[in-house]
Amino acid sequence: MKRHLIVGVAVVLALSGVLAAQSRPRERPQDRGRPGERVGRISGVVADLERRTDEFQTALRRALEHSNLRRSGREDQLSRDAAQLARAMDRLRESWNRDHDPARSRRNAATAISAGRDINRTLSRHGLRDSIQREWSVVRDELNRLAESFDEPKIRW
Repeated sequence: MKRHLIVGVAVVLALSGVLAAQSRPRERPQDRGRPGERVGRISGVVADLERRTDEFQTALRRALEHSNLRRSGREDQLSRDAAQLARAMDRLRESWNRDHDPARSRRNAATAISAGRDINRTLSRHGLRDSIQREWSVVRDELNRLAESFDEPKIRW
């Protein structure tokens, strides 16, 4: 009798451990490692992308001065899109630095990605100098890293 009680308790404890493990959220590959690793990785992506978007916006202004889009509606739209991307990245950085919470910062990341899509669409249709295309390629890669960091699907450019 005593032996059955001990075996029964052991079975209950084992089952409760299995059930508890199944009820926990599954760990994503990017969350593995030391605590705070994901926060640090996202912080790095946000900082890199914010710097890159500022550099892109400056390079774009210079490139537009010497382009066939000069004084056109497309130039204005491209400038507005680049400014929107820079503002979205500023808001994302502020939100991320304040909260370090992907859920709270996700909307700002989505706004940046949307502005990036608009820029990419315009640049694809109306190519500018190779130098601005290279700058944009780097920003585009960083936007994909941003999407991945916030568990969003890879961006289809």
